[in-house]
Amino acid sequence: MSLLNSVDRPHVLTAIETWDKAGGSNYMLVRGGVSTHVLLHGGREYDAAAIMGIAHGLATGRTLTPADVPGGGAGASKALVRLGFDIRDDSPPTERVPGTRARAPRTSTPRSTGSSTPRATRPARVAASDKPVTLCPRCFIALPATGICDTCD
Repeated sequence: MSLLNSVDRPHVLTAIETWDKAGGSNYMLVRGGVSTHVLLHGGREYDAAAIMGIAHGLATGRTLTPADVPGGGAGASKALVRLGFDIRDDSPPTERVPGTRARAPRTSTPRSTGSSTPRATRPARVAASDKPVTLCPRCFIALPATGICDTCD
């Protein structure tokens, strides 16, 4: 059983009120505004892990710091989504929590409905530094463009 299963919606709402009364908006400034999991409630934004830590304290008597929340911001986001809250997930796409939304809606590129003719393939470009170097078979020094070793011949 997860530590966060003891938290109910009323605990989170009370934690939000406590946060607002204590001037929690300054917390984001002190912490550097780096929260990637943001609780959206009443037109305001809250650090999801911090609110979940306070809500856990209301539910169990043991307040958690954002670092102590199981799963961090992602764990707090999952628990808050389960309780019916909106979460904005600003983490990179590979780390997104299901059920949360990104800062801006993603747009998909339209698929072409044209003919299915294959495209002409271009030859792969290779940087000059990535081309294999030809070595002299006797002294193993790189050969110049002439192909004749300056050291051996």
